[in-house]
Amino acid sequence: MADDTSKAGDGRPRSDRPTPKTGERPFDMWLQKQLHAMYDEITNEPLPDDLLTLIDKDAAREKQNGTSDSPPVGKK
Repeated sequence: MADDTSKAGDGRPRSDRPTPKTGERPFDMWLQKQLHAMYDEITNEPLPDDLLTLIDKDAAREKQNGTSDSPPVGKK
């Protein structure tokens, strides 16, 4: 009978290399780099004043009604 430790459950030999963490796989590193190259500039743009006004009004309304389950957006 064959040694069960020498093969994976699907009949293929096990790799001697440890499985890399998700963030360390070459494709994941490449994808992250490409996404940052495409979108970092956009994510660093300031929010439009109209949107900030809406967020502030909503936060004030929740504070007034006492229904805030979480801190207001943009505040830590």
